[in-house]
Amino acid sequence: MDLQELRSDLTERFPQWAERIWMLRFQDTAKVSLADNDGSVIYYNDRVMRAQSRENRCFYMAQQLLHLQLAHHARRGERERSVWRRSCNAVVNGMLREEGFQLPQSEVLSEITAQHSAEEVYEVLYAQWDGEDTSGGDVLQVDSTQAGGETAAQDITLDEAGIAAAVAGLAELLQPSLQTDFDWFPGSTIRDGVLRYDFRAYPVAYAEILLDTSASVDAALLRRFVRGVKALLRQDAVIRVGCFDTRFYGFQDIHTDEDIDNLELHGAGGTDFTAAINAFTGDAENQIIFTDGYAEMPERSCSAVWVVYGSTPIHPKGGRVIYVKPNEEKEKHEVDFLIT
Repeated sequence: MDLQELRSDLTERFPQWAERIWMLRFQDTAKVSLADNDGSVIYYNDRVMRAQSRENRCFYMAQQLLHLQLAHHARRGERERSVWRRSCNAVVNGMLREEGFQLPQSEVLSEITAQHSAEEVYEVLYAQWDGEDTSGGDVLQVDSTQAGGETAAQDITLDEAGIAAAVAGLAELLQPSLQTDFDWFPGSTIRDGVLRYDFRAYPVAYAEILLDTSASVDAALLRRFVRGVKALLRQDAVIRVGCFDTRFYGFQDIHTDEDIDNLELHGAGGTDFTAAINAFTGDAENQIIFTDGYAEMPERSCSAVWVVYGSTPIHPKGGRVIYVKPNEEKEKHEVDFLIT
């Protein structure tokens, strides 16, 4: 299947999503009968797709594109997989028909989808479900956890050399930390029935690091990246580390190597960079996002350093970008800087 032709067809249909379309990741596999996704990668059966008309190929990939845009993979939760798939397809098919697509004969359009969400359609279909798997074999069983569990699969290639290059690139961009700030805090004395407040110093985080866990990177290597960044700082420096995919899972304070060993990694859903940058507290002088770059950039400006493993071009507003790319000729990893 000609992926460049497919991207062009999708861009013509959805020009507002052109940037996302050209960043989509596709993988040929015989595990699906036509196409499916894991919230990050679109999987397709090349042999079967080649037998489809060009219009049908565009339809099936547009179907997967909308599933990604609507974060259907992350929204499933504990719902029955095959019924959830039918519900999401019913909603997406209705949207595609409104966009002028001609539905293939194998696709079903349900009248209950009008102005309804996938969750609402699911409630109707689940009430009618007889317990059989109605997915038609198209549900991809990927080796990754649902959102909220520790990452296990490794969808993008990371190695120790790449981690070292990423850390080395950061060394040139980290800002010196004041380590302390001042604010008013409740005191320990009362005067005239009023609790007195004291103006005193408090420690602030040297850096806040957000780890994009949507791609299921090896947990040990993510911890190694955190350990490498901390090694660049003062021994007593405090950093905060948080994971995100389509949502942010909270910061964890890192003081020691033991804290890094116990760092809880959650994710493996889709990717939402807006949720990520909204998670920064504004206290830390260094904000770092470690990602593969596969998602739409947020509209809001953010001064973070984006460490992108690979060559996916990104253009964050107000940010600085480090690309860590394998160099086969030199058998090492190169670091490129982009200041935006």
